[in-house]
Amino acid sequence: MKQLLYLGILIFGSLACQEVPPTTDDQERYEMRGWNILSSHHSNGMRTIDTAAVYGANYIELSHYQLCHFLKDLRNEKNRSAVNTLAKEAHESGIEKVFLWDHAFYEMDYYPDKFKVPADTTEDFKHHAKHFEGGVHEQLNLDDPTFWQWVYQDYDSLLALAPGIDGITLTFIETGTYVIYQHSERLKTNGEKIAALVDSLAGYFIDQKGLDLTIRTFIYNQFEKEAILDAMQRIRHPGIRVMMKMVPHDWFMTYPYQDFVEEIPFPVIIEYDGGMEYAGENIIANPFVQYFRDAFLHYHQYDNVVGYCIRADRFEETTAVGTPGEINFYTLSSLVEDPTLTADEITTNFLRKNYGPETVQWLQPAFDSAWNVIMASMYTLGLHQANHSRLNLHRQNIYQTHTTGEWYRPDDQMRFVKHGVNKWYHNYKDVVNGLAFPAHKADTTALFRDLAWVVDSNWLVPREQFTVELFEDMLTEKQYAIDLAQQNLTMVEHALPYIKDPQIAQDLFHIFERTLLFTKERKAVLQAVFGYRLWCKDEALQTKALLQLIWEGLEQGDSLITAMENYPVHVPLGQWRWHRDREAFDYYVQSITKDGWESIGLQREILPPLQ
Repeated sequence: MKQLLYLGILIFGSLACQEVPPTTDDQERYEMRGWNILSSHHSNGMRTIDTAAVYGANYIELSHYQLCHFLKDLRNEKNRSAVNTLAKEAHESGIEKVFLWDHAFYEMDYYPDKFKVPADTTEDFKHHAKHFEGGVHEQLNLDDPTFWQWVYQDYDSLLALAPGIDGITLTFIETGTYVIYQHSERLKTNGEKIAALVDSLAGYFIDQKGLDLTIRTFIYNQFEKEAILDAMQRIRHPGIRVMMKMVPHDWFMTYPYQDFVEEIPFPVIIEYDGGMEYAGENIIANPFVQYFRDAFLHYHQYDNVVGYCIRADRFEETTAVGTPGEINFYTLSSLVEDPTLTADEITTNFLRKNYGPETVQWLQPAFDSAWNVIMASMYTLGLHQANHSRLNLHRQNIYQTHTTGEWYRPDDQMRFVKHGVNKWYHNYKDVVNGLAFPAHKADTTALFRDLAWVVDSNWLVPREQFTVELFEDMLTEKQYAIDLAQQNLTMVEHALPYIKDPQIAQDLFHIFERTLLFTKERKAVLQAVFGYRLWCKDEALQTKALLQLIWEGLEQGDSLITAMENYPVHVPLGQWRWHRDREAFDYYVQSITKDGWESIGLQREILPPLQ
């Protein structure tokens, strides 16, 4: 177990790294300025491309299940039509290149049986993605040259379906059939297998097809980092670029920056999430200029960073374009031109151009503080508590695989929580140990997959550890979010008369009003769920005041979700939808008032009615 602790120390650098002042004479190095479209929504896609061209984007990525998660998605007529239409529009708008996503390899049953062998591995899967924890039963034979010829021929047929594209963005992690688990007598290590895959496909895409190739790499946990870095040193094809996420694993705003950029011997593109997958999907207010500026300047210090790619939506009808979140894209494009710009200058310039100079005095404070609204509502004492933006407090991975502390050193786990709380908390001993439901701390199989060093540190007690102090701090933080969201909405209302386009004015108002509704919903539901935990924990805590708080939370939560479900104007549909909040909330009501909640480790207590 000591080895696991040492691995835990080899993790990512802190957000608090010293900023290196940029210069303005190296702007030409940013050869890749990309926007990524995930949705097949036609009018949003067209508008996104036109806006990307105005902001100086020189390439577009088309990705995910509604467009092209795998090149084999092109066999679906709807996907193929959307891809080719967007690619044509991008080129006609002056955007030089269009990239499609692919994942190698596809699911096992995609490949003919003649290329498979019985699994001969005895590898321990406990530190790998859950998809593989049960083991592998058959493997692709990487040593068979006819297998690779079949792959190339299959790609020939797929690329013929999208003749207008210019490049491929290839992921070899989070795939149907992960290359490191395939058979080879010749390739002995995970790094060798990854490098062989990349070199083989680079030879095909770049040398045979004349396409650009970017390999997209990220890691689910610290234990994958070694294989990735080993592979990077072994890849021989000189023509690839590497794209890596701004933060490890997923798009959580308490995660640190990646710290191994310098170790990648290829040009690097930094991937950003402007679609706000875990921050409201631009359905609520998501302008985070300081956040994106800080990240850009951090990566600007590395000479091998040659560009960025930023996601523009999160499925269906969502889009950043035309919302306050568009400023995040403007931030990156502005810093490429002039890295010395301050956050205030960027915000002022954007507001003047998009809403009018008279609005700046009102909108700038609202835009500047939107970050704190999200951090005090979607996060609790620094721990993210939403699943793809939606209400899901009981989701196991919030407390096991999406924890803030996973990406910091064992001796760097103290965090200062602001937002009216103003206290230091330990990521695990205080926050996860207190907020995690008892059953989530007792599930050692899942914990050991990602947090073995945390378990070894004895920071988690597999019993109820939620306290009155945590409850009070939680409510303080959520009320802070409500007060700030109300203040921001008031600022927006002052600015509305100065916005010439009434539709732009109304769209802006509704985004900030939905933000206020959202913050109120989060406080109400957390008040009910976590108040109930105290009720179950100790009979001495079962006071009339606590009972009233719980029932108020349930009643307000129901009312607020109903208001969101019946919002007076159409709310863009994305991965986060209000009815999914309703589903989670109804489950909480059933557990608290009718069934008890033993499944997550609470004592069976049925909440009595309020007398």
